[in-house]
Amino acid sequence: MNKLYYILIVILFLGCNDSNTIELTVRKDRVVFHNWHPTQIDNNSIGIYVWNTDENKPNTIPIAGQFKYGTNNTFEFVPNFPFMENTQYVLVRSTKKEKIQQHFSLPKKNNVPLTIEAIYPTSDSLPENLLRMYVVFSHPMKTTGNIENIKLINNKGKEIEGAIFNNVYELWDDSQKQLTVIFDPSRVKTDLIANKELGRALEPNQQFQLQIDTVEDIYGQKLQQPFIKTFRVIPQDTIAPNTKNWQLITSKHNSKQPLQLVFKTPLDRMSLLTRIKVVDEFKQEVKGKISISNKEMKWQFTPNDVWEKEKYSLLINSRLEDPSGNNLNGLFDHKTGSLKNEQEGKIIALPFKI
Repeated sequence: MNKLYYILIVILFLGCNDSNTIELTVRKDRVVFHNWHPTQIDNNSIGIYVWNTDENKPNTIPIAGQFKYGTNNTFEFVPNFPFMENTQYVLVRSTKKEKIQQHFSLPKKNNVPLTIEAIYPTSDSLPENLLRMYVVFSHPMKTTGNIENIKLINNKGKEIEGAIFNNVYELWDDSQKQLTVIFDPSRVKTDLIANKELGRALEPNQQFQLQIDTVEDIYGQKLQQPFIKTFRVIPQDTIAPNTKNWQLITSKHNSKQPLQLVFKTPLDRMSLLTRIKVVDEFKQEVKGKISISNKEMKWQFTPNDVWEKEKYSLLINSRLEDPSGNNLNGLFDHKTGSLKNEQEGKIIALPFKI
C-alpha cells in the first residue's frame, strides 16, 4: 500500500493575484482544496497536468482522475494513479477572463530524524483526574493511526486498556505537529458507567508511563526509539481555576516588557494560548506573542509595539481550563445540571493600567 504524504503549503502562484490562491493539502492519493468550493464540477474548465519545464513544449500530459466533494464537504481531486515524487504538477482553471495556473508537488523527504519536542503538562506530578495531554512532534505528522501507538503503562509494566480515548478523528493542530491525547472522560467523571465499572485509569501515589512508539510523519519517518514520559499521580484536582488567585505583573509604558500572569496551580496549555487576550481602552486587541512557562503556571504576553500609558484589560473566556478539565465556571466532575449553562463562554475582564 502506498504511503501517504501530507503537506499544507502556500503555493507559488503564476499569472494571478493572491486572492486566487488556493490552499492545498497534497498527498500521494489526492489533493484537498481548502478554500475552493466550486458549485459545479466541470472537467472542461478545470484540470491537473504534469508541468513541463521546457517552455518550448506544451503541457499535454493530463492527470487522469476525478474532482469530487469528499468528507466534511471538502473539494478534492483523486488521481487514478498516485502522484509521483520529484514531479511538478499544475492545476489549470478557466474563468471568463483568463486561465489560471497554480503549481504544486509532493514534499521532499526530510532527512532530519523525527523527535518528540514536548509533552504537556510538563510536570512529573499529575492529578488522578487528568483529562488530556498534548504531544508536540518535530515534523508534521500523518493524522491517523497514532492513538493506537500511544499507551499508558502502570508501575508493573502493564498497559491500562481503554485509558486513552481513541476518537474516530484524531485531534491535531493546524501544523499537524501537536496531537491532543484524551483520557477517556467517561472513566474520569464519576457516576458514569465506565467509571463505576473500570474506575479511573490513574491511581494516586502510583507511577505511570506514557509510551509512544511507531508513529509516522508525513515523510514516512518513524521515531528512532520509543519515547517515554514518566510521572507520578497525585490526588484528584477538585478546585476550579479562579482569577482572584492569579497574580498580574504589569509592565512599564514605552517599553516592550512582557505582561505576566502567575498561577498557583498549572492550567491547560491550549487554554492559556487561546482563551486570554489583551485589549486596549477602545476594546481593540493588542497584538503580541504569548509564551507559557514554569510548568504551565506562568503566562507571558510580549506586545509587538511598546505599551502606551493607558488603560488595558485582559479578556478571559470562562471556558479556560486546567489539565483536569475544571474551568472558571466550575468542576469538570460536577453533578449533572449543577453548572449554569448561561455562564459558558462568558468573557471575564481584568482591567489594568500601564
